Amino acid sequence: MSYVDAGYAVGLSVLAAYALGLVVRRRSLARRVEVRRAPSHDSDPRGDGASR
Repeated sequence: MSYVDAGYAVGLSVLAAYALGLVVRRRSLARRVEVRRAPSHDSDPRGDGASR
């Protein structure tokens, strides 16, 4: 294997690892956004807005 081929292999490996990291980060952030958008069932269990 020549140095040029090795350089391409290293470069492509680094780009693949970076892309995988972006995918993992995006999924993690998407989960956090879904948790924040979900209504809290503990604050108003009856759902009528009246306080106890």
